[in-house]
This record gives sequence, C-alpha cells and structure tokens, in this order.
Amino acid sequence: MLAGNASGKDVVSMQQIADFRHEAEITRTQNLVLVLEFSRADCPYCRKLEKLFLLPMRRNAGYDDKILIRSISLDEDKSVIDFEGRSLTTDQFATRYGVSMTPTLLFLNADGVEISERLVGIWSEDFYGYFIDTRIDAARENL
Repeated sequence: MLAGNASGKDVVSMQQIADFRHEAEITRTQNLVLVLEFSRADCPYCRKLEKLFLLPMRRNAGYDDKILIRSISLDEDKSVIDFEGRSLTTDQFATRYGVSMTPTLLFLNADGVEISERLVGIWSEDFYGYFIDTRIDAARENL
C-alpha cells in the first residue's frame, strides 16, 4: 500500500489483514508464501522489524514473486475472517497459532499452515535479514 507523506514522496506501510480468504487466494494463484507479522502499536521491536526489514522487503521487487507480507494488530479486539471463512477476534486468531509475543513472524501457505520455522522477537539486527530469507526459502520449498 502506498501513501503520500508531507514531503510528497511515496512511503510504504504495513498492510493490515481483515480477511485471510483474500490473501489465501493471492498466495495460491501466485504460488507465494504469506509472511504474517503479529504486532502491537506500543511495541518498539515491531517498529524496528518493520522499518529495518519488512518495509524494505515490500519495496524490493525481488520479493514480489516469493512472498506476500501482511500484518495483524493485536492492539484491539477486532474481528478477522480466518482461512475457512469464520469470524474470530484477533486475539483468538493469535491464540490459534500460539502467538503471545510481538513481533512474531509466521510463514504460511494458502491454507494457513505454517511451512517454515517462525521468528519471535528481533535480535541480532546484523543477521536478522538472513534469518528471514532462510525461513522464506524453506517455506517456498514446502509450498
């Protein structure tokens, strides 16, 4: 999603997810891995993950044929539609995947199944991009 800022330049922001069926269709038809970030507004590590890694990946055309990056906020008890079309709160959805910390990155197929090892938290900024890329590569092998 592109949005203009005060300087007139385009900036990329994290796209929040509301209906997983839509993302499932995209990932299925384009053979992509869904990289799903669980975040909170008051999580400084979430902002760091987005600024240093996820947003640059969204701008990098080299990832366009590999992944679809989406985010789900655990700040409010909003509803989402899961992969089977059921309405759940974001907390219920996080609980389904055993997510209790932010940021957490999941690597999912079009059916919502984890197909690579998740990343919880952010550490070692020097190597974190490598950790994401190796998870993406492993996930693509499991598509």
